[in-house]
Amino acid sequence: MNSLTRAFAAAAVAACFLFCAGCASTGAAPGSRSDVEAQQDIQDMHSALLKAYNAKDASGIAALYTDDAVLMPPNLATVKSKIAVSDFMRQMLVPPMSGMLLNYTETNVCGDNAYSYGYYTVLGANGVTVDRGKFVEILRNDGGWKISRDIWNSDIVAPAVNAAPATPAPAAATH
Repeated sequence: MNSLTRAFAAAAVAACFLFCAGCASTGAAPGSRSDVEAQQDIQDMHSALLKAYNAKDASGIAALYTDDAVLMPPNLATVKSKIAVSDFMRQMLVPPMSGMLLNYTETNVCGDNAYSYGYYTVLGANGVTVDRGKFVEILRNDGGWKISRDIWNSDIVAPAVNAAPATPAPAAATH
């Protein structure tokens, strides 16, 4: 094993140790009362999110995101800030969207941070599925659980586009 590989392995072990130590320092063991309370608070926040989606309430949705939220929708630019999330949602919550179904598969809490993942279905007129896919949320407790980072991907294959091949981006391109 060369020295670069050893250094990388040591850094990875240290990062795992620090993450676990951070969770342990909260004093909340998995299944403890505060962990259960956090899970319930997050479930309540998710219920409010679904209610706001189905009411087409962009401001209500944005209220459940942190001020520095980052939204990463598929095939679109990154959306940064609670205000930008509200503007994005206002544009998204138009026909053919008539409603949303959310299925949270897993939520894990680590102190004042958590993540959730699951599956979504966007409904159109007469309850027809317009889109479906999966998502991951990073949550933060800032006096209440809110979504800090949100990314989703559609399971529906995009229609083929008859366009000229795109020029590949440089290998070192960043966003």
